Amino acid sequence: MTVGELAWLKGETRIRPLHVATLLIFEVPDDPPPQYMRDMVQSLRASTDIADPFNRRILNPSLLPFMPFWVKDFDLDMEYHIRHQALPAPGGERELGGLIARLQSNPLDFYRPLWEFHIIEGLEDNRFAIYFKMHHAIVDGVSGVRMLERTMDRTPDNPDTPPIWVEGKKSGNSGPQNHELQDSKKPSKSAARFSTITHAGKGLANVMAAILDEDDPYTLPFQAPMSIFNHRVHSQRRFATHLIEFERIRRLAKLSNCTVNDVVLALCSGAIRRFLSDLCSLPGRSLTAGIPVSLRAADDQGSGVAVSFIVADLGTNIADPLRRLKNITDSTKRAKQAISGMDKSAIELLNNALLSPMLLQAALGLEGRTKPGFNLIISNVPGPKDVLYFRGARLAAMYPVSQVSHGQALNITCYSYAGNMAFGFSACRDTLPRMQRLAVYTGEVLEELERAVDKEAAS
Repeated sequence: MTVGELAWLKGETRIRPLHVATLLIFEVPDDPPPQYMRDMVQSLRASTDIADPFNRRILNPSLLPFMPFWVKDFDLDMEYHIRHQALPAPGGERELGGLIARLQSNPLDFYRPLWEFHIIEGLEDNRFAIYFKMHHAIVDGVSGVRMLERTMDRTPDNPDTPPIWVEGKKSGNSGPQNHELQDSKKPSKSAARFSTITHAGKGLANVMAAILDEDDPYTLPFQAPMSIFNHRVHSQRRFATHLIEFERIRRLAKLSNCTVNDVVLALCSGAIRRFLSDLCSLPGRSLTAGIPVSLRAADDQGSGVAVSFIVADLGTNIADPLRRLKNITDSTKRAKQAISGMDKSAIELLNNALLSPMLLQAALGLEGRTKPGFNLIISNVPGPKDVLYFRGARLAAMYPVSQVSHGQALNITCYSYAGNMAFGFSACRDTLPRMQRLAVYTGEVLEELERAVDKEAAS
């Protein structure tokens, strides 16, 4: 067990479960065989050739962190891990969101392998859903999406697609790892360590220069104001979704000379601004967002966690949508510039230094009681571009269901898939009333930004 895995496990409480999840919406194939859903569940439960990390469990949870070891479990209770659920009529977004919120509120059992797979039937328009969750100690958002993608088909012709806990054995870490092929050309450990420290030192010098320059758009941790998102959370969750055509976002990025992620941040920022204004809780200073940055190589197909952070100014104190987008673009460009040219180890070392006060807050139980490092987490995970199928059923949409924590009562995560961008809004139930409005406002802010960008382009 690595130090990072142990940290995720020890950070878990009943109020703050630390798993990540994905909600997959499928269309039932035309003319399905009788008992299609029941047969699928029985077939999945019969798939007992379990691969790592799905057969991995904690040796003795009660003795963490004194015995930080994984063991392999080859006799899983498949009826426990694979659940069959049904929605009450009419099986719409409200009913599905309520079920997902309840499932997301429940922590995983540390005495079993840390995953659950829920098949949910009864969705309107002849659809069903799969809700899959796994502990953050053994998977991050990028690796989770890649695992799911590898276990689906590009055609509807395979009625026996292997489930993810079996397919992992075939794929695992088998992807090409070009950076490991030429050991003779790799620098020595001492040279690599010196390079890492040198680059991280330059990064810290960059930070000091930004602190001394008031006009520098570099956003650092702990520049965030307090907001309703930044207090202690309770155990129950809310969940909402919104789906946007990816081309609309890409068009705005091209016309505005920014990235797709900048536009995503602008949509979230505008929605948050409206939401907090409705509650008379909008801070006078701009909120900031922690943005996960994947440290994986493009060909890295492994599981595990490989994530760092940058911090961006969301411009929630700016009414004009174009000025808000430019503010976000300047902030993210500067954050990326600060780590450009660094390798993975140097980025991790720099971020550990910058975020060490947050780690101290967590160690002392001060999260949600003291100044936040940033107000919320917003992440954008690239997903598959092709339409996917699972056992003949077309994958219509995939939504991220992320964790929230003390001091971080709202998490917004996006997946791109087959021409759409899916927004998943996860929050503490008691902190964010009527959270569905955030999803609605995201669509309205998109239309507002399109009008503003088109007007400027025409002038």
